[in-house]
Amino acid sequence: MRKTGWVIVGVLAIGLVFMGAAAKGAFSQETIKIGVFAPMSGGHANTGQHVREASDVVVEEVNATGGILGKKIEIIYGDDAGKPDEAVNLVNRFISKDNVLLTMGSVTSPCSFAASQVTRRNEVPQIIISGTAARITKQGNPWIFRSPVPDTKLVSDLVDFIHEKYPKINRFAFLHVNDDFGKGGYDAFVAAGKKYGFEVVVYEKYSTGDLDFTAQLGRIKAGSVQGMVEWSRYHEGALIRKQMQAMGMKLPHFGSDGHASPDKLIELGQDAINGLYYATHWSPATSSHIPAAQEFIKKIKGKYNREPDYIHAEAYDGINLYVLAIKKAGSLDRTKIRDALHVIDYKSVRGDFKFDKDGDPMLQTHVVKIVNKKEANGRTEPAE
Repeated sequence: MRKTGWVIVGVLAIGLVFMGAAAKGAFSQETIKIGVFAPMSGGHANTGQHVREASDVVVEEVNATGGILGKKIEIIYGDDAGKPDEAVNLVNRFISKDNVLLTMGSVTSPCSFAASQVTRRNEVPQIIISGTAARITKQGNPWIFRSPVPDTKLVSDLVDFIHEKYPKINRFAFLHVNDDFGKGGYDAFVAAGKKYGFEVVVYEKYSTGDLDFTAQLGRIKAGSVQGMVEWSRYHEGALIRKQMQAMGMKLPHFGSDGHASPDKLIELGQDAINGLYYATHWSPATSSHIPAAQEFIKKIKGKYNREPDYIHAEAYDGINLYVLAIKKAGSLDRTKIRDALHVIDYKSVRGDFKFDKDGDPMLQTHVVKIVNKKEANGRTEPAE
């Protein structure tokens, strides 16, 4: 806690009484409250919906069997609309007004990073869903954990995949959204690509919410490149792919994990999406060998009549990690729950899951390819 200096003894005593009452309130409620925030509106509302769907599945299961430590879980959802200031406001409200024990979110790196300053100051655990910017977990913040691998690991795995699949390609265009997520992907690609002699010869970026990418694509088309890497989210990614098709661009095209909301990506991009590769944290197409994944797929399909995506998987694992940590801690003490997270060994839907010292998971990146408007395993599909 932050020290504020000397105060009058009587005022200090009154303050401590109220602080103690507030702290006890957070832990003596009838339910275990988890504040979950994500974009529930706007261009990326699909991701927030999937966070909610997967979280609800876990909570319904746990509560149906009596809850944890005799208490049921209650999730309080918040819409950050993909805006960092909204994420900060939500998490402040979760902690000060809603008295949540734990937080989970967001799905964008800027929102996740902004919120992490609040959870750190208040010493509240936070599990990040989908926000992959490496710097988030490099702050020395002991209250931060991440469900996805960071962009440095994801990009390094994608670079290995590109080299294995297209060993003669080494001159690239790189196009990214101009935020922490996009810039982190670019920096990681440049660093990881050095071992194979990869060179970015055309570098382009755009602002969140842009709809017309023809200027950037025109410069890429005119450049002497053999492949294109694009670090976008699914909404912009679908538009970029359609505009590439209209411009007759047929480069091998590798996307980020932000593309990996296949239902919305394909709905927006249609046939233009075929042939696109992208890195992802999980896909039904790449998870036939994971027993927990098969059970998870059945649950989501049974409740929502569709296959889950990687956002579902990360949120499902995130809530389950909290459930396991509370059970392991045997307490609703936040510090004990945080410490339990660091030593959990969990059979997740994405494989054997453990956190490293920074709070990042030790998992392997999946790569898919869109074939006939469906996800396929990119490692087994032939190169074009």
